[in-house]
Amino acid sequence: MIISRRFFVLFLLIFLSLFKFITLAQASPSQGALQPVQATPPPQIKAANLTLDPLKPFALGDHPTIVAHLTTQLGDPIPNQSIIIFVDGKRKASGLTDSAGTASIVLKYKFSAGQYHIKALYEGVYVMSLPAASAEADMVIQTAKATIRTIPPMAGINFKFDGQTYTSDENGLVNFEVSDSGTYALDVLPVDDELLPPNVTMEFLRWNDNIFTASRKVYFPRLRPLQAGFVFNYAVDQIFFDTTGALVDPARVSSMTFKGLGRLYTFDRAGPIWLPANRLTRRIGEQLESQDIVYYIKDIQIDGANVINKSQQSFYLKPDDVWSINVLLYSIRFSSRDAMFHFPIGTGIELTYPDGHTNKFLFDSSKSEIEIPSLARGSYSATVISRGGSAPPTPIHLSRDQDVELLVLSFLDMGIIFGVPLTLALTLFFIGRPRVIRGLLHPSRFRELVYQNTRKDSITP
Repeated sequence: MIISRRFFVLFLLIFLSLFKFITLAQASPSQGALQPVQATPPPQIKAANLTLDPLKPFALGDHPTIVAHLTTQLGDPIPNQSIIIFVDGKRKASGLTDSAGTASIVLKYKFSAGQYHIKALYEGVYVMSLPAASAEADMVIQTAKATIRTIPPMAGINFKFDGQTYTSDENGLVNFEVSDSGTYALDVLPVDDELLPPNVTMEFLRWNDNIFTASRKVYFPRLRPLQAGFVFNYAVDQIFFDTTGALVDPARVSSMTFKGLGRLYTFDRAGPIWLPANRLTRRIGEQLESQDIVYYIKDIQIDGANVINKSQQSFYLKPDDVWSINVLLYSIRFSSRDAMFHFPIGTGIELTYPDGHTNKFLFDSSKSEIEIPSLARGSYSATVISRGGSAPPTPIHLSRDQDVELLVLSFLDMGIIFGVPLTLALTLFFIGRPRVIRGLLHPSRFRELVYQNTRKDSITP
């Protein structure tokens, strides 16, 4: 029974296979004979549609994205099918459609600016009766607009980019276009002195992306504008006035120190000097900012003393500027008097300055008085010049106009100081010894008096 069943199944399979290829015969009307007739396939219809989203112009340096849609004739999506992208006839990328029949294909290539022909191809699947399909479009890559900005804005600044020279306009801007993305050579050319007013210099300092050399490499296109920072230097002079408003000779100034934005500038003389007028700072977002510098006077040295109050006087820098600086200079009126009797004495004074040097001034009147003007605030020492006595140095701390009386110990004073006590001591000595007084009054009896005193001393037990 088992063998019979197996033969029956085998026979059935062979019969069905042969039945698939059986041809029908029909009689020919002309010949009256039977001819084999083949089955006629249904007419073929297009079963796949491929479309592309409109391609807007792309910016230089961007990676273009091609969006393709694959559907049946009835609009149903065809998922998981490969779409091939050709650019100017060259295969560049491919991608699969998703469940919605959409394929987003990114062209990860650096395209130069220009127009390109895009062709999307679907090769089809024969066994699924899905024929091949294609769609074409034009893609445009726009040139990149590049900008260099001078900080602060300055017209006439020349830049050399990729072998070509560009000049900034009145707003300090340089605009040009880049057709290919990549790294380029960029140089800041020297500033033409004819563009600057007299007593003004200008120098390049830095870029906004922390590059500090005038020649560099830079990648274009870039998201943020490139900024070139410059510093102006101005020549400035000074004029000095004392507390009375009188002019002070600048030659007396031995040093000057100014402070601007945390930096000290020291000069060993007064007169025309060069100082930076602005400072560059980098803000968030790679933005350079130019700040005007305010200068504070920290120290002015005259005769070894600082003659200004720190940071009380401040100035902004301008071309051909002259700073009016008030210095603390005062006058002293000296008079020389006898220490005991207060009469005028001496021929002059010797003044020692804060820096240690000395100068002599002679009295201009019989009253032994003199006024010395325009003395720097500080510590001095004064000594009376006199041949008729002794005068110790007198310390003076000058912080305002002063009258100073110097005392001299004259010979008369010294005679009184030492003579009166000596006279009093001798008087007391002789009052208790009348014989000595008589001997001094009668010198002829002095020898006899001495003999008597000597004999008394010898016979005394």
